[in-house]
Amino acid sequence: MFASFKYKMWMKDLVQIMRIMKKIMSLTMVAVMAVTMTACGGGSSEKEDDNKLVIRYQKSIAYAPVMVMAEKNMIAKYYDKELEVDCQVEKDGNTIKEGVSSGNIDIGTVGLPPAAVGILSGSKYKIFTGISAQPYSIVTNQKDIQTLKDLKDKNIQVGVLSTNSQGHILLGMAAKAELGDAHAFDNVLNPVDNASGFDGIKSGSIKVHVVISPYNFKELGVKGTHEIPVSEEAWVPGDTSIVGIASNDLYEKNKDLYNAVCKALEEAMTYVKENPEETAKLVKEKLELDDSVEDIVTWMTDSRSQYSTELQGVGNFMNFMKDEGFLENEYSGNLSDLIYDGVKGN
Repeated sequence: MFASFKYKMWMKDLVQIMRIMKKIMSLTMVAVMAVTMTACGGGSSEKEDDNKLVIRYQKSIAYAPVMVMAEKNMIAKYYDKELEVDCQVEKDGNTIKEGVSSGNIDIGTVGLPPAAVGILSGSKYKIFTGISAQPYSIVTNQKDIQTLKDLKDKNIQVGVLSTNSQGHILLGMAAKAELGDAHAFDNVLNPVDNASGFDGIKSGSIKVHVVISPYNFKELGVKGTHEIPVSEEAWVPGDTSIVGIASNDLYEKNKDLYNAVCKALEEAMTYVKENPEETAKLVKEKLELDDSVEDIVTWMTDSRSQYSTELQGVGNFMNFMKDEGFLENEYSGNLSDLIYDGVKGN
């Protein structure tokens, strides 16, 4: 009788243990399924819709071809599948770079130095096209500063967009050519956005500003300002300043769409050149500019303002950055490190 009692108790314990094991196995399966779903694309970094092309550009006349390409629906002409194009202005280049690298943005347009720095630091994109060459100026409201030597002797603050921005590197190129030291002004740089720099030049709170079109044209229209000259050997007219970057995902996984974008940009470049007034109207509308259409046309058709998919001077620019210590990451000196196959130019 005692043995029978022990047997019943043992069977009861066994049933309870089996129930517990069943619960553990169920919970394990749920956990495995959750991990699997996350690994298959549940994360927020993946762009969900393969039929949607996301393009981001910045607030400048430099990006006119991108606006034209989207507004005129040019990509669809070269792509035989259904496609939604989301093309909008973005607040800054860093947001665009991060978005393209993460895969949330397919196509972005940024300045050459930040694009290159991002690629060398491991970002998941490369340059796929030139966008434009835009003129820079060193503008001052100080009568006694006529040369870079005068500026060096005065030891006053120089406004630039940011450290290692295009303006900073161009200032370094000019300083190397005329003073023998590419870093002659590194200790007096004052980071300032273009619009605030314009206001500072007008008010006198900023005395010297290295700035891109169209703000250089605006600042030189202010009474009492002038441009500090830089030789064309240091600043070669037509050298690319704005480039397009494409995500690795777009280039590797949807080559047809990538090629369609390249062809559409070529068409947009031609449109900009042949229809300056219509382009200026579009730029004014898209960027909500207070400037007149006439002024925008003047800036866009300036001889130093050029729109082209072909790269010019990018290799020389990058070698300068490398040789003069403006790059934190290693660069081989080979442009293929930075661009996709088939990109034209040098």
